[in-house]
Amino acid sequence: MVDKQAHEQLDKSEIDRLNRQALSCLASNRAETYRLAQLALTASQAIGYQRGVGYAHLNLLSVLFHAGDIDKSAAMCKPLPALFHGLHDLEGEMSANVCLGSIATRRGDFTRSAKYLANARKLAGQIPDSLYKFSLYNRLGIDALSRGDISAGPRNFLLALDMAERFGTASHRVNMLSNLASCQHDLSNDEDAIPLLMEALDIIRNESLVSQRPLVSGNLAMCLLSTGKPQEALALLAPFLRQSDLDAADGAFISSLGAHASILLMKLDQARELVDTAQQLALMDQDYEEQMHAWLVRGMLDMASGKAGAALIALDQARALLSHTRNPFYQQQIFKGLANIHARLGKWKNAYTYLEQYQAHFEASSKSARDSRLLMRHLEKEMKSLQEERDNALEKQAAREAENQKLESLNKELTHQIHHVNSLQNSLQEQAIRDHLTGLYNRRHFETCLNAVLHESSGQFPIAVVILDLDFFKRVNDTYGHPFGDEVLVQFARLVENNLRGSDMMCRYGGEEFCLLLRDVDGAMAASKMATIAARYARLVITRGDQRLTGCTFSAGIAEYPLHGETRNELLMRADTALYAAKVAGRNQAMVALND
Repeated sequence: MVDKQAHEQLDKSEIDRLNRQALSCLASNRAETYRLAQLALTASQAIGYQRGVGYAHLNLLSVLFHAGDIDKSAAMCKPLPALFHGLHDLEGEMSANVCLGSIATRRGDFTRSAKYLANARKLAGQIPDSLYKFSLYNRLGIDALSRGDISAGPRNFLLALDMAERFGTASHRVNMLSNLASCQHDLSNDEDAIPLLMEALDIIRNESLVSQRPLVSGNLAMCLLSTGKPQEALALLAPFLRQSDLDAADGAFISSLGAHASILLMKLDQARELVDTAQQLALMDQDYEEQMHAWLVRGMLDMASGKAGAALIALDQARALLSHTRNPFYQQQIFKGLANIHARLGKWKNAYTYLEQYQAHFEASSKSARDSRLLMRHLEKEMKSLQEERDNALEKQAAREAENQKLESLNKELTHQIHHVNSLQNSLQEQAIRDHLTGLYNRRHFETCLNAVLHESSGQFPIAVVILDLDFFKRVNDTYGHPFGDEVLVQFARLVENNLRGSDMMCRYGGEEFCLLLRDVDGAMAASKMATIAARYARLVITRGDQRLTGCTFSAGIAEYPLHGETRNELLMRADTALYAAKVAGRNQAMVALND
């Protein structure tokens, strides 16, 4: 079959198929990508098929990029946006901009990278979902982490994971699980990162994806090092430390991690050999992040060898490379290392300055980690719901062609929800809309959203507004103390959120009061939902240290739109009145507002 393709003239559809096959192999078998892309290029040139030439070059330059030949890949990519633009091929133009953005990021030129990726995102909004969009969202996630924008990484990686599951292969899913885990590790969230990497390794074993094992194992080893398990990390890395067919960047990464583990185990001669290898490979690949990683480990080695002066030189080299990559994990490690070295040298003022910088980065990362965890949970819930709806629609379409219209509607809803998720991510950056204790939306943001949903409904579907108040909460604070009271608020918020749909909304309304917005729910349905939550709240055991509390209750007032009011203020007032009635009636109950 290969000889036939190489010697017979292929038509345009066969060339397009070759290019698609080459793209699908990129994550797991770059040698095959290169072979198929060369066939497509030769066939395209033979018949003057410029679109085929363009896509073949996209695949070839991607192989060169991963092999570390940045200059050659940049030269090959430079004319492609204009070529695809002239052919009115939006998908190709988007992909070329993604490649140029990747190259600019690798070179540390974040301004130019942002411009190319902004062009790609604009074009993506005009084309259907595909494996090329997987490449876009994957690159946006990697670029966000490289620029230090750790809030955007999880969002884009999850969008890429959705594309991988619909259009890609097992190797694409492994790629995304590994990137998601790496993102969580950079946020100091190894607890979530390790299960993702274990899942990726299971897929690798089941699908025999041997080429992806080194990088995923390296990411897992990095998490093990962070959690104080150097022996396990070194054992995981051992099969790959002398593997000659790794990409230069992957080889540098694996060698630096092996050196790090060896230092912690005081195998300093082995560490020295590995860090030398890491620095050579990182320079060969022109990879600034791995160069920085290797200098960081070199500094650790020098410190372990009692060479504080040499360690300072190494850490200064690592710090100089922060202008090219702003990975938050490396930022913290470098400033922490510099503080320790200056303290060892007795330069206390410098040590204190670097310690302050480390603390600032650590606090920023900790805050972003919490926001990221909240976002991840919400995104996973949204994606799971949307995937279930889409799968059901596809099954019906197979039975009846008439269901095509419903499937189209669901795909539009998917696009709408993705835009909604993007909006949620942006809103995380605005501290004014979040309650700092529970992570819920605050009252002002809730009221803004309520206005929007009322406008959207315009009487077409009911909306329930519920105000909840924890019974005898002052007694809890007086008896157990305010820290325990805060724990009660957090546990209650988590319990209620776990019983809501993705389309519902909850906010902390003030003190021990909370407010819910339930779409397409009437007063009776809302009262039933409150009864279910009340039963689970009563069974909830809340602990903090030696303190323990159970059997808690709340009261709730419910107002239904448009039955009890048509404006935000009317609904909130009626719900508050119903809440007061519930309290007067003895608490531990939910009451629906009386009809006018």
